[in-house]
Amino acid sequence: MGRLGFLFNPDGNMPKGEIKSRDVEFDFLGLLTENIDGNDNKSNGAIKLDEDSIYIELRSRLNGKVKDAFEIAYDDLNAEDIDRVADNKVQLNLEDKTIQLKTLDHDMLNNFETRLKNKLNTGSFVPEEEKIRHVIADVPAEIRKYHDLLKDGIITAEEFEKKKKELLNN
Repeated sequence: MGRLGFLFNPDGNMPKGEIKSRDVEFDFLGLLTENIDGNDNKSNGAIKLDEDSIYIELRSRLNGKVKDAFEIAYDDLNAEDIDRVADNKVQLNLEDKTIQLKTLDHDMLNNFETRLKNKLNTGSFVPEEEKIRHVIADVPAEIRKYHDLLKDGIITAEEFEKKKKELLNN
């Protein structure tokens, strides 16, 4: 059986230590290297930037199964702790370890780094100027949506005018 022996379980149970992956769309997928006290631990990594923390899954490079998962609180990281060490690598410098992320998907890595730095600097994944653009762009669309509801008889003219005034005053 050799190296693949652990994949087969005669009892039909899940392999020991199996961790169920969250049902989420990840912000980063690639090679993840944890360095703790000079020792490198390489895994395939999946990272989700949640609202309250950074969720990280370490996956087997052999079969992709989740072998560990942990979270990092945003309070444990500053924007200055994020380094672009190469075109295809970003490093997170934590107090007790470094985590290096590597991928050939530069757009994904750039987006991940930008969103993470925005969250650390402003508390939001979206930069302030982009939020303002979305608000301005979304008001007409929202008014049209409510106008369609009015035309379809789902809301009254009074409800439409109230919502329109509310949207225009924000």
